[in-house]
Amino acid sequence: MLGRISAILLASALILTGCKGNGSESASISSIYDSIAPMAEGTLVVMDDSYISNYYGIDTADLSEYVFAQSDDPKSAETIIMFRCADAEKMKTYSGAVENSLNQREEELANYDLPDEAKLVKNAKVTKKGDFVYLVISDKSGDMSKIIKDSI
Repeated sequence: MLGRISAILLASALILTGCKGNGSESASISSIYDSIAPMAEGTLVVMDDSYISNYYGIDTADLSEYVFAQSDDPKSAETIIMFRCADAEKMKTYSGAVENSLNQREEELANYDLPDEAKLVKNAKVTKKGDFVYLVISDKSGDMSKIIKDSI
């Protein structure tokens, strides 16, 4: 009886998770972004390729998928960055560029006497998994990051 219940629970879990562990494709970055963006406190603006190149030094032609979004309020640190990069060296360089911008943003917010926003940035981290890199700066970063992790 216990074995039968375990089998039913396992089958239910696989149905609910979409059998991710069985080699199915991970969700697209745009669909992940669409699922977490509404959780943001303010309005997020998706950055264009020239902004990404100028601010982060990242050539978007090297990325297979990406979203770089930040709050439209300059006093807010809220940011969502996700990208895929198959080239390991470029991924290392580009994730380092995001890390550098994170450190710079923390200093800027501290200088502008925005300690709550600076704390959000200080607690944020650039995460890498395979060819996927992401950064979430938000009061809801824990929930958003969980959705990202479950989707990749």
